Amino acid sequence: MVSKVIPSICFGKYSTGVIHLDEINRDLLDLLQHDGRLSYRELGERIGLSPPAVAERIRKLEESGVITGYRAMVDYEAIGFPILCIIRLNATNLDRATIDDVMTAIPEIIEANRVTGSESHVIRARVRSTAHLEELLELVTGHGATVTNIVTSSPVPRRPMNLRSALAYVDD
Repeated sequence: MVSKVIPSICFGKYSTGVIHLDEINRDLLDLLQHDGRLSYRELGERIGLSPPAVAERIRKLEESGVITGYRAMVDYEAIGFPILCIIRLNATNLDRATIDDVMTAIPEIIEANRVTGSESHVIRARVRSTAHLEELLELVTGHGATVTNIVTSSPVPRRPMNLRSALAYVDD
């Protein structure tokens, strides 16, 4: 069987533009996204490569910036941060670096994105209580108007993208 090239666009700080993934690299990424602790041997058994071949492919994916790190997934509820909130900030005329620095300094903010539309930023944060949320909002609202939502459930929680399904094959 001829290996088809699957296009993937990556415009991160490590990228030079389009990164092409063959089927083996796509399958490696799918496996690692679900369990970053799989050994080279286990990965090789699942995709039909030797451990050294898997190690070499992973090294190349890391060097090219496709793989940017490995993380533990933490259950924030289990450690006392049961409330996930989404904060939409419409920043005033402060420069972006100032707002970014403020958000970076708040440990409860787990993600902040600059966005298009009526708001300038969308922020995800974890807090212990509504009183804790109010304290966090006091730190953020000094930089613009906010609209805040408390997440009641997540029918599709944060998950890795299934590359096998997401990427279309290129015709030979």
